[in-house]
Amino acid sequence: MTYQLTTFENGLRVLTVPMANRESAAVAIWVKAGGRYEPKKISGISHFLEHLMFKGTPTRSTRQIKEEIEGVGGILNAFTGEEMTCYFAKLLKQYYPRALDVLSDMVLHSTIPADELVKERTVILEEIKMYRDVPSHHVHDLMGELLWPDQPLGRTLAGSPETVSRMTRGDILKYKDNYYHNSNILVSVSGNVDHDEVLARVADIYKTRQPKKPSVFVPAKSVQTKPRTHYYEKATEQTHLVIGLHALPRMHPDRYKLGLLHVILGANMSSRLFEEVREKRGLAYEIKSGMSGYQDAGAFTVSAGVETKKTVRAVAVIMKELTKVRKSFVKSGELRRAKDYFMSQVSLGVEDTLDHLLWAGEKALCSGELPNKTEIRQKIETVTLEDIQGVAQKIFRTGNLNLSLIGPVPEKMQREITKNLIIEAV
Repeated sequence: MTYQLTTFENGLRVLTVPMANRESAAVAIWVKAGGRYEPKKISGISHFLEHLMFKGTPTRSTRQIKEEIEGVGGILNAFTGEEMTCYFAKLLKQYYPRALDVLSDMVLHSTIPADELVKERTVILEEIKMYRDVPSHHVHDLMGELLWPDQPLGRTLAGSPETVSRMTRGDILKYKDNYYHNSNILVSVSGNVDHDEVLARVADIYKTRQPKKPSVFVPAKSVQTKPRTHYYEKATEQTHLVIGLHALPRMHPDRYKLGLLHVILGANMSSRLFEEVREKRGLAYEIKSGMSGYQDAGAFTVSAGVETKKTVRAVAVIMKELTKVRKSFVKSGELRRAKDYFMSQVSLGVEDTLDHLLWAGEKALCSGELPNKTEIRQKIETVTLEDIQGVAQKIFRTGNLNLSLIGPVPEKMQREITKNLIIEAV
């Protein structure tokens, strides 16, 4: 994987991910604008702006934006994260210049029509309601609030009904002007493409824009000394829960150790949690672990959907597994399988032009480093049984525990669950 990354004098960065023998190409434009950059009173503005960027430019209507990509068989979409917003397209390689032109036109010249803003506000308010009506999604939002209370990182990316309702067109235009500038933008293209050709096309599109200082956000406060819980009583058929712990930032030296621990505990059907919670005891349909990493913070989670009367038992079994990996070495065969699984997932992920571009682009934008498969494999292979136990002991601590839960759980059961939130010390 020979990536090429060029920074222009005006601050704009251009990344190409050469992938020979591919008929498809992908284009993504990344902007350092996301939930972590938002003051509380305009929480959700990055996501709101992402929606509005599709609503037309001086030279293209909303319909024309979609038809120019989808009319040649391509896909067009976007997403907002805590530390970035990304606009992307995937299509046949001969059409990548068209995607580059359309996406750049959106990012640079969207007009944010007042009538479209009114309509889109309603759409986003419905989106917020939709996610709140999905317990398996909403319970993760509650976990964010527990991990980072009253901080941008702990707020939902869509914002609240209150912040979205009072946002003005002036707020959105000001936010766009503050964050959508060259020093915050990375243009990326993957496929059978030539870096110099991409540079020439990008330079022509962005040549008149001047550099500004890259944006920064307030550091996260991740200090915690005792467990936190949020029980949200709701008449659901299942009880949905997330156990969350503060973990490692995106580029922490121990990130591969934690990644392997994640595979061992809950990344697939042969993981410990799946085996113990679902296969042996039938306590849950879905049980898995997860990781999230940011510039200066991170989280490790275990999530499950269980029959309400089995909730206390399910939490106890999960706690037992977290304790076990702290107190004893994992088996050498487990670690070997985890390493093979980890590297296979990396290799499978870079076969697709869009998946590969999103992986490399996020790393280039947020960390300034590009992935290297050989280096990743070397670091994975050096991880020992002692390393897995060490990272578990560092993160899996009672004082670092958080539990969010949605379901018809009475107070007596809540107290029993809370009592089970203990990870035994070594």
